[in-house]
Amino acid sequence: MSKYIEAGKTVLLVFFATIIGLVITNGAGIIEMHNWSDWKPYVTAGIAAVLALAYNYLSPYDSRYGVSAK
Repeated sequence: MSKYIEAGKTVLLVFFATIIGLVITNGAGIIEMHNWSDWKPYVTAGIAAVLALAYNYLSPYDSRYGVSAK
């Protein structure tokens, strides 16, 4: 179960870090956003989270989860 928790932490960390980066770059707060119709950056954040998970899973140097987990 610990491997799944570590994988979930990775996905959430990358997703929220990307969202915070988007908010800082755009110079707007989440509460101030009235128009959520531009969903593409948020999908990109989700893709980045999954790619980070896949990289960590396949990396032989990361022993938290994936191919090198014990």
